[in-house]
Amino acid sequence: MKNKVPLFAIFGAIFSILYSYANILSAQNLGAYTDYRGYFYIFENGNRIQWETMPIKQNKVGGNSIMYVDNADNLKAYYHGEKIDLTDYAPAFFTNTDNYGAFYNNRMLYVLDNGKVTRMPGWTGNYAIGDSIIGCYDDNATQYNVYCNGEIKPLPDVVDTSIRNSTIAGDNLLVYRSTDGKLKTYYHNQVYDLGTDHPGTYAAGTSTVAFMDLYSMSFKVFYDGQVATLETQAPKSFKVGDGIIAYVDALNNFKIFYKGNLMTVFTYAPDYFNVKDNVVPFGVDNVGFNVFYKGQLFKLESSTPTSYQFDFNTVAYLDSYGYLKVFSDGVTNNASEIIISKFKLTKNVVMYKTEMNEFNIFLNGQQY
Repeated sequence: MKNKVPLFAIFGAIFSILYSYANILSAQNLGAYTDYRGYFYIFENGNRIQWETMPIKQNKVGGNSIMYVDNADNLKAYYHGEKIDLTDYAPAFFTNTDNYGAFYNNRMLYVLDNGKVTRMPGWTGNYAIGDSIIGCYDDNATQYNVYCNGEIKPLPDVVDTSIRNSTIAGDNLLVYRSTDGKLKTYYHNQVYDLGTDHPGTYAAGTSTVAFMDLYSMSFKVFYDGQVATLETQAPKSFKVGDGIIAYVDALNNFKIFYKGNLMTVFTYAPDYFNVKDNVVPFGVDNVGFNVFYKGQLFKLESSTPTSYQFDFNTVAYLDSYGYLKVFSDGVTNNASEIIISKFKLTKNVVMYKTEMNEFNIFLNGQQY
């Protein structure tokens, strides 16, 4: 790792994730699978629970709940051992994040929060869903509403709804174009002007927004309440996670912004890189497979894995021999003693099936 620059030192900023992470860190240990008989099972913190005896049609695992469409097209949720009936039809859309579940049908958006269902006001077709914030335009009241911490509040600004899909959600903030053409973010109950009325591409994560200012042709970052310039030229590509921005700059350098520091990782572009939550897997084919995690670089393999998945604090992958390995919280473990072909990662839970139709689950260095 080279050229570590304290980009935000002039602000004296110390990064802190303030939005319910104590609750998130105690969760993230949920998994779900269907066995060879068609029974639907829930895995939570080391315990397997036979949950449905008929095959389900779809499921989505979140940080503290599992939402699923059962065999009769009912939408249901598992929440800390409780079964919650959500709708008696399959919705047009549903998703599940670290903190919230959400489902949408007939222009109505609903939020599942700690086992309680709340309908967002009015009719809508314009919404953005993050881990701990949800934004939704009420067509009836012509007002943009925000759901956060169990409350619905009007956004203290006016969103330009004429630009399709212009409002996006990071984990704990919203980014939008206001009616005066400016790019803004709503973060910790406050509106921040990002300083451009000529925005280009933008993306958001936790407490972080990466965006192009087309007027100055600068690549900029909003980070925990402050705005700074990362590059004076457009990057070739960039991706955003929890306080992380990974990108390839105009000169092909691979850089990572993390906790107010900007680091040059490679002086050339990797063949692949991805960002989700706290992990940045990246590498060069037949040279090395690496992970950037909480300020450190970890080399996992000397060659590209045959497949890999990543989520929250974990990267799971099949090595060149077909064995499953799991990098989680800075530690790499062998998760299978046999060669496997498929696996599934949800948050920190890794699941795979053997030839005997047995489901194996790997979490925190242990087999279940």
